[in-house]
Amino acid sequence: MPANLPPEYIEAELRFRAAKNPEEKLAILRELMALVPKHKGTEKLRVELKRKWTKLQAEVQQQKKQKGARGPSYDHIEREGAGQIALVGLPNCGKSSLLAAVTNAKPEIADYPFSTFRPTVGMMPFEDIQLQLIDLPPLSEFTEPWVYSLIRQCDLVALLIDLSSETPGEDLLTALEWLEKARIRLVGHTTQVLPAGGVGTVKRALIIGTKSDAAHAAEHLHELRSVADSQFAVIGVSTISAEGLKELGRVLFAGLNVVRVYTKKPGQPFKKDLPYVLPMGSTVTDVARAIHKDLAEKFLYARVWGSAEFPGQRVERHHIVRDGDLLEFHE
Repeated sequence: MPANLPPEYIEAELRFRAAKNPEEKLAILRELMALVPKHKGTEKLRVELKRKWTKLQAEVQQQKKQKGARGPSYDHIEREGAGQIALVGLPNCGKSSLLAAVTNAKPEIADYPFSTFRPTVGMMPFEDIQLQLIDLPPLSEFTEPWVYSLIRQCDLVALLIDLSSETPGEDLLTALEWLEKARIRLVGHTTQVLPAGGVGTVKRALIIGTKSDAAHAAEHLHELRSVADSQFAVIGVSTISAEGLKELGRVLFAGLNVVRVYTKKPGQPFKKDLPYVLPMGSTVTDVARAIHKDLAEKFLYARVWGSAEFPGQRVERHHIVRDGDLLEFHE
């Protein structure tokens, strides 16, 4: 049976042959492995590509040992802003394009799969805070363990599904299956109590349907919501028409399950500075502790503007704060 290789494969193979070092060859080999059709006629070719993959990985590791230096570690990315959100999805789902559209990050964007092979971080402004987005390599049989490590550490998973795909529902199930194999289970972002015991890591998530400007995108978004079956919030966005991008910040912030709380000193006018960001359900004591541990120990009560029954209402330590509340502590 003939292989019937697409023109993109031939072009990538030429670049692979011209590459000068193992790391460059390894990056191009990712493309080749994704571009080769999966049928009986390509079985030998796919086996050969996997053999080259193993050999090149060994060469890269050997070079690092000979240089006496460790390669870059991606196992942890320091949190910044109001929360850390991992952009996760199958190849060519539009993660890098979305990151570039809503942050100042400059990820590599290409029309071939696996162009992302290292994490790229960007800060997305939302009202008076920043959200940290991490563009990760796609989910596939070639996904490296550190990708799943970063997913386990994030505060929220944004699972991207390509609405230009003919099978968005199947793509969603495939992505969930890759995560399940890595013992990562996704639940809706409004889930109050996360399941525990025997399920690995459970992460709150929402679904972003990308390329909503594509033909039949509205139908595919409806299919996606049907498959998600109300478990996940689903939003459609386009980096071409900018559809949904303004709403995206609000949806991501809601997915983090956090609140913004402002403070002022007694007798001083309210000035809206940067808020303290705390988990939803935090108390007045939690806010005081975020300011300084000594304040948490010695304050007597607080007055609250915002969610209170009346402006400046006196509240005690156990009072639960809401998003947008202004607190004034009294010692």
